[in-house]
This record gives sequence, C-alpha cells and structure tokens, in this order.
Amino acid sequence: YELSPTTFKKSSRPKEKYDAVKGGDVFYRTRHWKTERILNEARALLLLAKTKIPVPKLIQCGDNDDGTTFLEMSREDGIELSEVGKACHMPGTVEHSHVGECENCKAIAQASAKDFIRSILLPELANLTSDTTGLDGFVIPPAWMLETDTRSKWEPMTFSEPVLIFIHGDLGPSNLLMDPKTLTVKCVIDWEHSGYFLPEFQKW
Repeated sequence: YELSPTTFKKSSRPKEKYDAVKGGDVFYRTRHWKTERILNEARALLLLAKTKIPVPKLIQCGDNDDGTTFLEMSREDGIELSEVGKACHMPGTVEHSHVGECENCKAIAQASAKDFIRSILLPELANLTSDTTGLDGFVIPPAWMLETDTRSKWEPMTFSEPVLIFIHGDLGPSNLLMDPKTLTVKCVIDWEHSGYFLPEFQKW
C-alpha cells in the first residue's frame, strides 16, 4: 500500500515479496486472483460511483514497472467500525468515557452502521441486477465461501432473467469507515470480492 494526503494505492505483490516472509510461499500458492482482485475492485468502483453508496473515487488502474497491477483511488479519512470503541470520540458528552475504551461510542457507531446498511447500502446494491454471475465476465466468490471452497477458477453462470444482485462479498466492521466526529458511515471500502450473485449471498 502507498498513501499520500489525498490518495490510496494498492498493488498486487510479486512472488518475491511473498517468499520474503515466513509462510509466504504457501500463501502465494493458495491466494488466488492476485491481479484479478484489483481489477475487480476498479470495475466495482466505477459501477458504484453511480449509486448513493459512499465509496472511494477511482483515479487510475494499471501496471507498475515491475509488472504488478495497481489501483489508485481517493483516500477517505475515517476510522474502521471495528476500531471505534477503542477510544472515546465524544469526550464532552455525558456518560462517555474520557479515557480508554468507550462502549457508548461503540454502540452508537454500530447502530448507525446497521441503519446505513439497511436503509442505503442493501437497497442500492439490490437495484444493481444482472443475469450473469461475477463482474464483467470474471467471477471472484465472496470471501466467506473461500473458507470451504478452494477452487482457483469459477465459471460465470447465466440465468434466463436478471435475478442476481450486486454484493460486497466481504462486508464487515473493517470495511466500513466511520466519521470520527459523527460516528456515521463515511465510506465503504475493499470491494475486491464484489460481483453479481443470488440475493442470499449478501451477508453482513
């Protein structure tokens, strides 16, 4: 990853970088779609830019000098939902902890995130439909499916009608950026596993 004050860049890693860490060779062999994940997220960001879902703005996607693939997008300031409760973000508020962890901030942020998911995220994603699984001809399954299915290739499936909806594929507290002042959802990130699937695949 590369950060600037306004941009965030992620790149696929060459085999040499995997080999440089303990167990990296195994991870390299078992982590599929290193390049395709980045390309998939780039396509998803273009699609989602037309919705009400707050996502990073795609700046560019291409090849690095070493042959790896990169995705550059706008950098969105915020705190992951999973990290909110580790400190108080409203120290002047009654019944909030001024030092250390704050259960009140955590509860407020979680309630706000649930409301956002139900009222904005899921309805907007449900409006994006298709008759073919995956995205633009390539299928990267939801992250939770990879716990039991290790296939390295998923063939697109086509239905007679557009019964598929767009899903995030890895939606969780670490992929929701919260505004530290209002504890509302500011941005939804990490769309590498997104694509069109049956509605029951939409887990959160």
